[in-house]
This record gives sequence, C-alpha cells and structure tokens, in this order.
Amino acid sequence: MDWLWAFVIIGGPIILGLALIYATVQYRNRGRELDRASQESAKRVREDIRHEDERASQPR
Repeated sequence: MDWLWAFVIIGGPIILGLALIYATVQYRNRGRELDRASQESAKRVREDIRHEDERASQPR
C-alpha cells in the first residue's frame, strides 16, 4: 500500500506538470493560428464595408 502513496505523491505532480507543459504548448500554437485567421477575417470585413460605401456613394 505504501507504493500507491509513493506513486500519488511523486507521480501526481509529474503528471500534472507534463499536462501543464502540453497545454501551454498547444495554447501558444493555437493562438498564432487564430491571430492569423482573425486578421484575415477583419481584412475581408473592411474590404466589404469599403465596397458597400463605394456602391452607396455612386449616383443612381
């Protein structure tokens, strides 16, 4: 039974640390991809607004 407590006390923090490292790496990679996608989406929205303004300002 002592081996179980030893595993919990020693292995638990190691597993937790590895999980935190993995989550941090995944979050950083995901952030870059989302930033790129957000910038592209914002650019498309600005272009759409500009086209709508140009169409609205043209005489009919």
